[in-house]
Amino acid sequence: MPPNHANLYRVLLIATALLGIAVFFWGLGNIPFLSFNEARRAIPAANMIKEGDWLLPKLNGELYITKPPLLYWLSATTSLLFDVVNEWTARIPSALSAFATAWLVYSYTRRHFGAWSALFALQIIIANAGFAMLGRQAGIEMLLTFLCFSALICAFKYTYEEVGRKWLLLSYFLLGLAVLTKGPIALLFVTLPLLVDALYQRKPRQWQVLRYPLGWLIFLAVGASWYLAVTWKMDFDIWQSTVQKDMVTKIYGNSGEPVYNYILWLAADFFPAFFLICISPLTTWRAWKQRDVTISLIVALLVPFLIYTAFSDKHAKYLLPVYPIFSILLGHKLSEIFLKAGNQLKNLILVLSMLMPIGYAIFYGVAEAKVFHYRYETLPLIKSWFAEEASHIPMFGYKHLDERLIYYANRNIPIIDDTKLASLTTMDAILLVEDSGILRLKAVAQCTIKEFKPYLSRKGALAILGFGAACQSAVVLPSMN
Repeated sequence: MPPNHANLYRVLLIATALLGIAVFFWGLGNIPFLSFNEARRAIPAANMIKEGDWLLPKLNGELYITKPPLLYWLSATTSLLFDVVNEWTARIPSALSAFATAWLVYSYTRRHFGAWSALFALQIIIANAGFAMLGRQAGIEMLLTFLCFSALICAFKYTYEEVGRKWLLLSYFLLGLAVLTKGPIALLFVTLPLLVDALYQRKPRQWQVLRYPLGWLIFLAVGASWYLAVTWKMDFDIWQSTVQKDMVTKIYGNSGEPVYNYILWLAADFFPAFFLICISPLTTWRAWKQRDVTISLIVALLVPFLIYTAFSDKHAKYLLPVYPIFSILLGHKLSEIFLKAGNQLKNLILVLSMLMPIGYAIFYGVAEAKVFHYRYETLPLIKSWFAEEASHIPMFGYKHLDERLIYYANRNIPIIDDTKLASLTTMDAILLVEDSGILRLKAVAQCTIKEFKPYLSRKGALAILGFGAACQSAVVLPSMN
């Protein structure tokens, strides 16, 4: 690379890294949770600190072992270190995982495909709608992505770089942690692609990766530890509902979602870089299949994609662990175009590739709070009301409550249905009702203490209905309409 190009590259790389920091960390804890899923991950972590039980996660007072606890352990540990439980401590594991994943994308791509490929891959992963959003939210997916991708990269490093077996040990250890994050599904993103790739390319070191007894022992010791401890304490039957709900239903359910959904989601999240695959695809494939490293990446991308496409339950975030791989391939493709382009097209590519992460940094630094204000504007008021007016009054929810409400109430809220509704008429109690049930239940309650609008959506509403002494002791605050 000529000196003038090296200087330009250095400036672009530093700027991109700073933009990545802004995208993932700027104002990370400034706004309340934007989805029920965030609160669903934050509540068990908060309960671990409150109750001291780090083995059995709980959600609203009930056992919650649908997902393993690694994310909860990290969030709770962060809360203890900083002596606070809030949105930032719940989100920081995802943000750190996103930044580490982006760094791994850059490092691996530069080592195998060159400097410009690495820079473009880094910019593509930062300026990715789904990756950036999930990197700023309390959720399992980004931690899973980092662990699966890093486990895969360690296995590739052993296969293609002639390094020692310590990298295999690290790969299996990371895979075990991935299982502690979301369960055996982690094998779909690491072990299965490695197996398919080994069957296709038939290289001795690929088989060594898969036939390493010590590695599998480390994997089992890490990945199975929590499951064995829970089974020992609760008995094996505890897993029956989890397997049915979290595995069988998602694979064989009747959601009827189109098989092409993941293509549309990938196109949206990677826009506009996604459409690079439409430029001379056959020529690109002929060139790429000459390199074993590229074939391994393509296999690691396609195997989970094809399997998830066949599953009944589909969601864009399920494929997040393949996003780093797709970013590497797209960055490599863009680099090939860039290196063959004239000066005018090169300048255009450099400008556009920087504008994308700049746009995301501006959005999360300035616009996100305003754009999604309707989702959370009542949550601080609700939290304040719970603390000041309802701290000692029995409280119930009708049929369903968004987990954000439970989190900001900072208490368990038992859920009742119509069969238990009549018992409230003889109690001093508060009933929380969301949206469609409000009008009917107002006629049942003795008073309407408070109503919040908008609640979690532009047309959403939350009614706080009172029974018995709750109607006399409550201080009615001005309604927010």
